Amino acid sequence: MLAMVASAVAGLLVSAYLTYLSLLPPTSCPVGEFSIFSCNEVIYSEYAHFYGVSVALLGLGWFIVTFGLIALAWRHQRFMWAVVGWSLLGAAGVAGFVYTEIFLLGSICPLCTIAHVTGLAILALSVAHVRAPSQQAA
Repeated sequence: MLAMVASAVAGLLVSAYLTYLSLLPPTSCPVGEFSIFSCNEVIYSEYAHFYGVSVALLGLGWFIVTFGLIALAWRHQRFMWAVVGWSLLGAAGVAGFVYTEIFLLGSICPLCTIAHVTGLAILALSVAHVRAPSQQAA
């Protein structure tokens, strides 16, 4: 459970920073242009908004909700299934975003990748948690 909290906090912080960067003028990301790795290329691309909302802000919102669900699951184990379901939704978003990075932009944002990995870690940890109820106290 603590690993989920740590992953949620890490993802929340990275997503908050990405949201902040998305509000600044282009080329402000410290992870600028390094071959196929470029935060600028991704954060300021035409795909950086979904129906007018910054994808970084959507990620931040996802981690805020995730953190709340983990807190609920900490007190009431039945909410762990909500963490699993919400994480599956996040994994679908990650798949779409990674596809966009690789095949449409040809560039990978290292900071976005950190957020993706933390979200997928929450999915894996929550699934492991519901599959092994005898170890919930650990």
